[in-house]
Amino acid sequence: MSSRAVLDAPSVGAPARPTVDKVQVTRGIACLLLVLFHVVGGKADDGLRIADGTVARQALDVLIYIRMPLFAFISGYVYALKPLDPLAPAPFLRGKVRRLALPLLSVTTIFYLVALARMPAPPAEAAAGLLHAYFFSYEIYWFLQAMLLIFMILPLLERYLLGHWQGCAIAVLATFALTVPAEPLDFLSINGAMFLAPFFFIGITARRFIGAPTRKQTMLLLAILLVALALHVYTVATMPPHMGARRGTWLSLVIGGLAPLLLVATAPRIRLLARIGHASFAIFLFHIFFVVGTRLLLDRLGVHTMAVHLLAGLIAAIAGPILLESALTRWWVSRRLFLGLR
Repeated sequence: MSSRAVLDAPSVGAPARPTVDKVQVTRGIACLLLVLFHVVGGKADDGLRIADGTVARQALDVLIYIRMPLFAFISGYVYALKPLDPLAPAPFLRGKVRRLALPLLSVTTIFYLVALARMPAPPAEAAAGLLHAYFFSYEIYWFLQAMLLIFMILPLLERYLLGHWQGCAIAVLATFALTVPAEPLDFLSINGAMFLAPFFFIGITARRFIGAPTRKQTMLLLAILLVALALHVYTVATMPPHMGARRGTWLSLVIGGLAPLLLVATAPRIRLLARIGHASFAIFLFHIFFVVGTRLLLDRLGVHTMAVHLLAGLIAAIAGPILLESALTRWWVSRRLFLGLR
């Protein structure tokens, strides 16, 4: 046995500490970025009301390139660990429908009814609005629709395209070319699926054909990422407001593809982040309720300090869904309906 192996071996009698999964850590980082976005607010008149043109707003806007692409990348990376059987895809597809479609319908309904309670509408208009929410992009839940579409076409892609890195590259470039920079309301979030698909396929490629980058490769990829971020800053400075960070640009592909790859390779093994990542699905589904609830409560109490809103919103939007998930998993019906679990 080598001296390195001896040093790495646990001492006799010492309990082995469970390893921290870097993928879960990266999921935890993705959750924090998502929650931060909704606590701060995507517009100058929302959330903490960060004005357009400020450094803080520009820093938040660049996360458009990273936030949802990071979730898509992780989905592709994890999928590649246990892919479907192209000759018998039915069990995989049934599992994805259960895991994504049931929570999509249930949580969309709750979110819509809560919004309806705040802004009532005539019954016919309310019913039409709910049906529209089921079939078109609706609030943050467009992500579930988009990912479900991607999973539905995977059997065909796995059979003819994704078995080699060239095919993965074709899938990345083809879906990137179809990405629409704008974000219109679209049927079953087709535009959202085109936006996420390149990063999903990059995640598959990273797991199947790239592996962990060496130190030199990491430094090179980091340098490319920094150059892309610098170009983004230059673009923002020289173009009209809200024209810098957009979907479907080469900068979005480079930043959204490299940032997740580097995070999975270099993320620190922090147990708290891994715990957050483990509850990422529940956090995605329910964090917005806690963000809005915390904001309304603090406003009702007369608390308007930005730091308090930021800290309280982050804590509530992370801890609240984790506690809610623990409650929902106790019963078969709630576990299946709201989390898509068996």
